[in-house]
Amino acid sequence: METQYKSQLKSIVLTLRHILEGRYDITGIWQPGDLEERLAALGVRKNREALPLEQLAHLCEDDRRTRLIVDAFIQSSLQSGRTREDAIGEFLQESAYTWVNRLIALRCMEARTLIDEIIIQKDNYGGRSLKHHRLTRQNPEICAGEDDGLYAALTAEFVERAEELPLLFSLDEPVIALKPGVAALKKCIQLLSAADEIFTAPDTLGWAYQYWNTEEKDRVFANIRTVKGAKIEKADIIPATQLYTEPYMVKFLVQNSLGALWMAMYPESRLCESWEYYVRDADRAQMKKKSLKSISFLDPCVGSGHFLLMAFDLLYAMYLEEGKLKMPGDICEAILSQNLFGIDIDERAIQIAACALYMKAKEKDGAFRPTRINLAATNIHAGANMDHLSAFLDKHPEDKPFKSTLQMIFASLRHADELGALLQIEEPVEKEFRSLKALVDEEKSGPPKQKSLFAKQEKPEQTSLPLGIMSYKEWKSGLLTRLGDHFKEEFASADFSSRFFGETAGKGLSLFDFLSRRYDVVATNPPYMGSKNMGPVVKQYVEKHFTSGKRDLYAAFILRCLELARPEIGRVAMVTQQSWMFLRSFADLRSLDKEKLKKTTDFKGVLRETTIETLAHLGPGAFGEISGEVVNIVLFTLSKEVPTNDHRLTAFRLIGPKSPEEKDRLLRQALNSIYNENGSRSGN
Repeated sequence: METQYKSQLKSIVLTLRHILEGRYDITGIWQPGDLEERLAALGVRKNREALPLEQLAHLCEDDRRTRLIVDAFIQSSLQSGRTREDAIGEFLQESAYTWVNRLIALRCMEARTLIDEIIIQKDNYGGRSLKHHRLTRQNPEICAGEDDGLYAALTAEFVERAEELPLLFSLDEPVIALKPGVAALKKCIQLLSAADEIFTAPDTLGWAYQYWNTEEKDRVFANIRTVKGAKIEKADIIPATQLYTEPYMVKFLVQNSLGALWMAMYPESRLCESWEYYVRDADRAQMKKKSLKSISFLDPCVGSGHFLLMAFDLLYAMYLEEGKLKMPGDICEAILSQNLFGIDIDERAIQIAACALYMKAKEKDGAFRPTRINLAATNIHAGANMDHLSAFLDKHPEDKPFKSTLQMIFASLRHADELGALLQIEEPVEKEFRSLKALVDEEKSGPPKQKSLFAKQEKPEQTSLPLGIMSYKEWKSGLLTRLGDHFKEEFASADFSSRFFGETAGKGLSLFDFLSRRYDVVATNPPYMGSKNMGPVVKQYVEKHFTSGKRDLYAAFILRCLELARPEIGRVAMVTQQSWMFLRSFADLRSLDKEKLKKTTDFKGVLRETTIETLAHLGPGAFGEISGEVVNIVLFTLSKEVPTNDHRLTAFRLIGPKSPEEKDRLLRQALNSIYNENGSRSGN
């Protein structure tokens, strides 16, 4: 997005948040927004017990349903250990954001001419949008109320969009049941009737979300500075670690990971000629060719989806060159359903990423309707009630031998809202499954055998599995299907408490599935957070599972990305702080010394176990939204294979330039000079 439009977008977004959610005034007193006043009218306030529903006989049927949903949300939150006040605050925040996100998404779609106008109002339509105007002509009786049919027009649009983009527009989304008042909604729409140019940029939704969190981010860091012992944990992790990834960083990393993989398979391809950040002469090994549909790309901290959007562009060109798929819609379907994956602790960001990918595909084929978008949010609150699992096992007794494994799945999700993709779900589950299988095999094989004193070191061979199962993969796949069907039924239940559990379980299953896979490319901009600012849940988990990266969250994610990449052929591409390359506290992350190597069979260090192919040392000033020396940055891509003795690393040192624009320009200039020297490419 051009700089001139960013300030306008920021003003619009913050004003929208203040209207719906509320704000602190200059004296620090909270001024409730429209949605909090609407909730009070339903008998629910933060600082007192809710009025019993039977005392609110004046409520209409729609408002009574909303109240039941709010009560169920609060009850679900209490089961997950949160306070009533926090639960109400979360409901209001999510409701405000969901309304704003949907309205901005629709505005972006109409500005890019993907849908007819539903937000922007025009005088020749009587101060209504085009679709609202049509509704008044076709169904004048619907438009006789106070809102002039505005809710009906928006609801009809939500229904239409939900068929293609349920992550963002689902009518089953609980928080959308709380509607803004008519006056507030009209103010929001008036604000969004600003110039089209603000909403046509591909990254508008991402910037809008960053601006939405501006005041919250300031509050979190003010708390860290002024309150002794304060930590960044739970919901505060999201605004504190959110950082927009500059386009030149994304292009460099995706072109030198996914692009490099393609060129390693097809060295004669000319696609790289259009990749201005591709290091053509980097020292990379060739790879065996495989079908493009089998190539997987994961961003485990997906945010607003910038890495996935860039990967989409590269993959689309690759499919055209491969030639197996001819129609734009077929290519888009393959990319979204089979190639791209994303995980984030923030469901709001997941919604934005889904919408951005949807719009990208619609621009390729206006009639395209996605069947699947592989994005998972980890805002999971499973609660302590295991009756739902018992109900599942009663329905599927064939899975009872794996009850402890199923319990482990849900137990491991308890802190998913803070840990995100760091969760090692698949390792303990597979270990327990194989242990169970080994016991069953031992019973089948005859008299008991002498157990080894070194049982922890034993790895049972995988022969025949119990219950007629041929492999762990087969069991996992079948179990996910059975659980998914079961929890979909619960989500559709009229019992709102069951619906909240069904939604949570569905998210958990998607996360379990995604974290059980291994990917050809893992590319991301992970959160940056020093260990002194970590809350106890994150700090203890990182110290236990990612010891050599425990000093900062980004370092733990380096290790996790390596785990998620395919053995030997996988590539990792990341934006991180530069400290892991220099500081003594990251020495084990770089390379274990000889004495430590004698004592461990675990990870031996990035320099020993991976081959770094390209590196751009950017230093300070690489991000446009961060000034000074606060964040010193490095970009790097590596392959998950032991480096050869004669491997050459291609590196760029650009710590002198003070702005992202200057670093971008000099990086491209350096790449061009390499090509000119080698006679590989003419100058630009």
